[in-house]
Amino acid sequence: MRHASAALAPAALTLVLLIAACSEGGEFPALLPTDRLLAEPALPAHAVAARADPAPLEAATLARAEALQARAAALQRPVVDPALRARAGR
Repeated sequence: MRHASAALAPAALTLVLLIAACSEGGEFPALLPTDRLLAEPALPAHAVAARADPAPLEAATLARAEALQARAAALQRPVVDPALRARAGR
């Protein structure tokens, strides 16, 4: 057992030195008060209209979702059309 512990000593020493080097001189990040952390987020200027009347945004989102669903359905069809497959002899 003496041989195994002698082999681990340099590795343990290296690990301790790496950990010590990483923590030296570092400062903790500034802590924020709870009222700032829990405050409602400020809306960007382009989102104010959506907050006042969300109907156009919901319609655009629904149209985008339908377009993506149609694209996904089109991707489930065979890639090679039947005419090309017939010409290839399959």
